[in-house]
Amino acid sequence: MLPIRTLTTMLFCVFSIVVSPIAIAQVTSGKVTIDPGRTKGSISVESFNRILTEAPQSVYLMDASSAREFAAGSIKGATNLPLNKIDDRLSSLPNDKPIIFFCATGSRAGEAYETVKELRKDIQVHFLDAQVQIRADGSVLIR
Repeated sequence: MLPIRTLTTMLFCVFSIVVSPIAIAQVTSGKVTIDPGRTKGSISVESFNRILTEAPQSVYLMDASSAREFAAGSIKGATNLPLNKIDDRLSSLPNDKPIIFFCATGSRAGEAYETVKELRKDIQVHFLDAQVQIRADGSVLIR
């Protein structure tokens, strides 16, 4: 039989191993918590939806779609920053709140994330690795 102290230490170690990745994985920015998605740098769909509903002003939403796609509809409050224009506008990107890139499929958002992450280390940036569909009534479907 193991002494109580050894058991307590063992339980603490197991608990730390199980819980730490979750605690480390959450990025807290002021009032908003950004839970990671499956891909490095991504935000989970649940976290993105929570931010849209509860605190959209706590982040910058950047639509990496083309200007034409953006004109056809986007998430309310989003700014259009097409992937092919990021290099031109890189120096003017704000760094006072996290930036979350999104697009129709997540691929351009991922590329935008990689570019900004590499060239602007002072910006907290994430991307939505999901399909985003803007419905005719302006509502958003994210899968």
